[in-house]
Amino acid sequence: MAKRPRVVTVSRPVVRPLFDDIEARLMAAGREVVPYRTPDDFTAEPSALTEADILLAAGDVPCTRARMEGAPRLRAVISPFTGTEGFDESAATDLGILVANGQTPENSESMAEATILLMLASLYDLHGTEAVLRAAVPRPAHSRAFMLRGKTVGMIGYGNIARAMTQRLTGWGVRLLAWSRRPDPAAPDVTWVELDDLLRDSDIVCVLLSLNAGTRGLLDAARLRQLKPAAVLINTARGGIIDETALVELARERPAMRIALDTFATEPLPADSPLRELTNTILTPHMLGHTVESHAVLPGVAVDAIAKILSGEPPLYVRNPEVIPTWRRRWSPHEAL
Repeated sequence: MAKRPRVVTVSRPVVRPLFDDIEARLMAAGREVVPYRTPDDFTAEPSALTEADILLAAGDVPCTRARMEGAPRLRAVISPFTGTEGFDESAATDLGILVANGQTPENSESMAEATILLMLASLYDLHGTEAVLRAAVPRPAHSRAFMLRGKTVGMIGYGNIARAMTQRLTGWGVRLLAWSRRPDPAAPDVTWVELDDLLRDSDIVCVLLSLNAGTRGLLDAARLRQLKPAAVLINTARGGIIDETALVELARERPAMRIALDTFATEPLPADSPLRELTNTILTPHMLGHTVESHAVLPGVAVDAIAKILSGEPPLYVRNPEVIPTWRRRWSPHEAL
């Protein structure tokens, strides 16, 4: 009897219901599922991938070159979400292993809308206005709200989320700037600039990059100081892209700044984080763009990706498409499971 395909899953309590759904569907399809309930459990088991055909894990779970080199049957490493920062994508490509994720339209569009929500809430001082009513204090003599119209919005990174933001902001009377390591000159309604120029010229800066070795700490103290004194800084990507210590120092020096963060270098955000002490700051626990619609499609996308991979076909959302020719040769149709 042929051995059943083995799918190793690595989750954590906050995403356990989604993984329960995926695992049930996989087992109903005849797959062998080996679940690890926390990243620590997975890391503590050196042989976890020895007999694995696929690893399905939250994107920040460490999947190193050494782990993949010790997994001769491993065809793919998949995150059911967008992020894949824990996976060594370069090593996977070298080894002929696909890296895939759940970058669905629902996911990208939800994050685009959430980023625009933070943009407007910051400009219009939503929390400050709420506080006037809740504290039953007199209305201030001067408004702290600003229109979005006429502002320059800078997007650091130009993937699916930035494209969805561009579509939604067209017609709002804004100027859109973008910087990316892989610029798309054909993108409509966007002016491509260097990163330093974007930081200096933008009224609103949105961080929309993936986290990797090249982007970790990208917005360091020197770059943050190029922001306008009253700039709005929004991060709905990954916390490690911004030097949080430098950001706190700058925010204290520049009370006119407005900051909105949905993601942090350490998650959950520690109770003693100085970010919590800042005024004019919106902090949300890396869930603002996680909509009912985006979560509803993720299990089906993950299960479909696994089915395609095991049949010798790449899934819809591949992070390292350059590996596909090598991958196809390695896993020819007669190797399909």
